[in-house]
Amino acid sequence: MAIRLIADSSSDLPKQFIEDNNIQIVPLTIIFGDEELRDGVDLTPSEFYEKLVNSGITPSTSQVQPDRFINAFKPILEEGDEVLCITIGSSASGTCQSAFIAKDEIESDKITVVDSNCLSMGTGYSVIVAANMIANGATIKEIIDEITPLTDNKIEHLFCVDTMTYLRKGGRVKASKAVVAELLNIKPILNVEDAITQPIGKVRGRKKIIPYYINHIENTIDFEANKFLSVAHSEDPEFAAEFISAFKEKFNWNKPIYISEIGATIGTHTGPGVLAVFYIKK
Repeated sequence: MAIRLIADSSSDLPKQFIEDNNIQIVPLTIIFGDEELRDGVDLTPSEFYEKLVNSGITPSTSQVQPDRFINAFKPILEEGDEVLCITIGSSASGTCQSAFIAKDEIESDKITVVDSNCLSMGTGYSVIVAANMIANGATIKEIIDEITPLTDNKIEHLFCVDTMTYLRKGGRVKASKAVVAELLNIKPILNVEDAITQPIGKVRGRKKIIPYYINHIENTIDFEANKFLSVAHSEDPEFAAEFISAFKEKFNWNKPIYISEIGATIGTHTGPGVLAVFYIKK
């Protein structure tokens, strides 16, 4: 009996890693006016950001419904395998609750659902840990014992938005503050607690973002606990590469770094130009 991983599309996992580890991704829905599109299925990240910038429509997101999880769980169980489903934090989306509803409806003890209490590659971080453990023959109990502590706000989500436009449109920042920030070229630095974003600092201009990140990481990362680093971006691979180069040089890092694109679920609220870094904190 194998352990099969399922995650929702908000996890922003690298495509190659998904394929290499046979991970099934259940998509959230992105709503543009009357148009409903499945994140990562009907809409790639690049297509999403082009539509976001050019359509003039402010999109919204819709959680995964229980039937999508049921349709994902059943074939795996019918093949005699076990399901490990890791979802976006329940404080941010009803997707997690839908996974639990699907589990209860199927009534199988071969389904384990984990609330990551994270966003984006914060969720993806636990999925990567689980996938690597599965590849090394770990049991479901060993995996749960390893990733459960990570759900207690142990994964740092360090990110910065390039524009306040989408936070303002989503009602996450007042219009007056957004206007002032844009005029002064202020870039807010944020992290996540209990799957909710919060500001932790700000810099003036993009050139100061990476130095801020390096300093923050130096003060907060648990180097021993981190077997890899995760970096995500929205339509800015050059900026991600610039950060990675600075990170490697500063910390003499020779462990894996997973690079991914921030998809439509998270990008709806942040827009293009985001640089995000995820790691285990002290």
